Amino acid sequence: MPQSWDAKYFDGKSPQSMLVRIQLLPKGVMLHFMDGRSQHWKHESFSIVRDRESGPIRLLRGDFPQETVEIPDQGFAAILEQKGLSGKGWRTSWKQKSISVFAAIVLFSGILYWILDPEQPGITRWMVQWIPVSLEEQLGEMALNQLFPNRQTCSTPKGDRALETLMLSLIPRDDPYRYIIEIIRSPQVNALAFPGGKLVLFSGLLESLPSAESLAGILAHEIQHVRLQHGTQNLMRQLAFSGMVKLMASDSGAFLEQMLEGAKTLAILNYSRSFETEADLGAAELLKQQGFSQDFLVQAFRSFENNEAVLDSAVPQYFSTHPDLTERIKNLENQNRSLESSGTGKILNPQSWKELKNICANANSP
Repeated sequence: MPQSWDAKYFDGKSPQSMLVRIQLLPKGVMLHFMDGRSQHWKHESFSIVRDRESGPIRLLRGDFPQETVEIPDQGFAAILEQKGLSGKGWRTSWKQKSISVFAAIVLFSGILYWILDPEQPGITRWMVQWIPVSLEEQLGEMALNQLFPNRQTCSTPKGDRALETLMLSLIPRDDPYRYIIEIIRSPQVNALAFPGGKLVLFSGLLESLPSAESLAGILAHEIQHVRLQHGTQNLMRQLAFSGMVKLMASDSGAFLEQMLEGAKTLAILNYSRSFETEADLGAAELLKQQGFSQDFLVQAFRSFENNEAVLDSAVPQYFSTHPDLTERIKNLENQNRSLESSGTGKILNPQSWKELKNICANANSP
């Protein structure tokens, strides 16, 4: 019987993992799930990633939402190399080199960003594009777990399907990030974007929105924060003088943990006025590119503007570090007038939107 290894399987649609056994076959791998299912992945259908020398092997397959299999056993990596598979989608050349490159980028661009006006972070923006997505993903996950270690998330089958449909409609096929969104049970009217593609939507914001289209506008804004690497750029400024040189030899896990110890996690997500404006305008362009009305974000903002109960309670939490709401609407409307009119297509049918909007309430139901 072929040798097998324990592994974790992520379907790319939820943060939860499933335990599987993985076997190497002549033309690929076989995944055996605990419920009796099996999946055959051909070599040409997946890439092989390892970010550090002693780190786990990850097999990545498909477009968004990408499937991932993580194998911690180092024996699996040794067998791959013995079978000559290290050249087929094998991205270990970054290993320690990527860590040193990342450290150098953080050190020098951070100093430049500190010296320059944070509202004009052109040099930092140019430099962060060389940071591997895999490192941004680790950073984002660590930041999320630091901020919300005991978070309660909401999930129902119908609500999850509606959210997946909405997200799939917003993500361009060539987007390099793998977006994973969590709905956190909280009265806060807020949404957050973490480096690498982790998104958080608070139930207070979800329940205050009038339509799936307004939610699409908010999520398009958060997606643009990720694509434009705003959180990663903020990290540069936070770490400009925090002793980055001593981290040059660390492995990626310890490296990122030490980085977050030296930075205020909340400050990474505290975007400047120019970043917020850029994400707003980019959201409108993204919506148009995906075949929807570029006015979806304006619809969301106007719903806050016209809802006194929301404005009096929670919305200041979301807009406290953002430009003035009236100014944001004006800037968006000015840009939208210059764009050719795009589709007004509905993202979700009424029943799907109802399931998504009430996902936290329904999650409590027997």
